[in-house]
Amino acid sequence: MAADAARVGGSVNSQVTVLLGVHNGADTLPRCLDSIASQSYRDWTILCVNDASTDETEQVLLTWQRKLGERLIVSHNDHNLGLTKSLNKGLSMVNTRFTARIDADDWWAHEKLEQQVGFLQKHTDYGVIGCNYRNVGQHGTRQVLLPETNEQIKRSIIRRNPFAHSCVLFRTELVQSLGGYDERVRYGQDYDLWLRCLPATRFHNLPDSLCWRSVGRGISVEKQRQQMTQSIRTQLKYIRKYRLSPVNFLSLAEPLAVVLTPNWLRQLKRRVMR
Repeated sequence: MAADAARVGGSVNSQVTVLLGVHNGADTLPRCLDSIASQSYRDWTILCVNDASTDETEQVLLTWQRKLGERLIVSHNDHNLGLTKSLNKGLSMVNTRFTARIDADDWWAHEKLEQQVGFLQKHTDYGVIGCNYRNVGQHGTRQVLLPETNEQIKRSIIRRNPFAHSCVLFRTELVQSLGGYDERVRYGQDYDLWLRCLPATRFHNLPDSLCWRSVGRGISVEKQRQQMTQSIRTQLKYIRKYRLSPVNFLSLAEPLAVVLTPNWLRQLKRRVMR
């Protein structure tokens, strides 16, 4: 099958496409793929967009294609497009009812898809569902609890992203109808997408921790500043778009503090907290 010409969901009778973008993820990709292959819910196909990896990612994917056959479809980018464009490339190929997202260094609990698909099948007015999760890093594991109900999520969404990207399952038609991810957004492309979904659907987070996210050794000071700058832009955009109360501008305080703190002070703080 020529992956770039395929519409995922044709040759395999699946309800869910697991959309995975990967760049140089050979070390963690097997654990990620194994967690998908081990799901109690079986009606899935994996669509992996290999974003011009230069490590052993392609060899790992070939090995797993031999294991999974048509359940794993791989699309290779000739050059590095970045995550946002890679996800849109993959999303344009999806023809299943639901799409799940996962990053190559994250992994799922055995029952994750079963619980989420069951919820969306029962609640047809909901379009996006996530779950609580655990961050795994060099200092151990930390559980992260998120707002659960639609009301709680919509009340807090302008302050911070209410979903972890690798935890989310959404209705494919909903996200495709909104144009997918905004390719002008390099960081936090999912946060921008959920805010665009806000008037179009209802949201939910399962209370169980069904995902593990690898946080590694932390991001660089400059990358963190870029992420926070994008978060501010996104928050300002939707406060204005939805004509929200001026009190919502207070949500900019935390990312602004990160952006305005001098590099030397932030690096010192990191050294002290090690």
